[in-house]
Amino acid sequence: MSSSSAVALACRFQVGQWQETGLNAADGVGELKRASVVNVLSGPLEGEGQLEYQLLYPVKPGGDAVFIGYERVTASWGDRRGSFVLKHDGVYSPSAGVSGRLTVVADSGGGDFAGLSGDGRIVARAGEQGGEYLLTLRLG
Repeated sequence: MSSSSAVALACRFQVGQWQETGLNAADGVGELKRASVVNVLSGPLEGEGQLEYQLLYPVKPGGDAVFIGYERVTASWGDRRGSFVLKHDGVYSPSAGVSGRLTVVADSGGGDFAGLSGDGRIVARAGEQGGEYLLTLRLG
């Protein structure tokens, strides 16, 4: 891959650990929680993600929860090795699963991922302990 070309990647993630703690709740507006997550990545990106989410769960049971978070991905991609940070911004629906936007945080790349940029989507079906990152990445 040249330094300016974009490459589309579909990578699987499996949740290896999910530890959730309550931050606060307010009557009538839902509950704010924090989740520390370890994801195992496979496919073109092989490695691990250390992810911190903040989630707002709805007042009404069964409603959608919104989340935002940052994930330090430490992985290999072909002969490249290093790390970078993904910003997550999405929705969890108990009936549909997870959908959201992923963005590579500017200047977060280290090792062979220095200068990495890109974005994509996270998708996971309800009831699964994993899903896919659909990414478009650029080096340089």
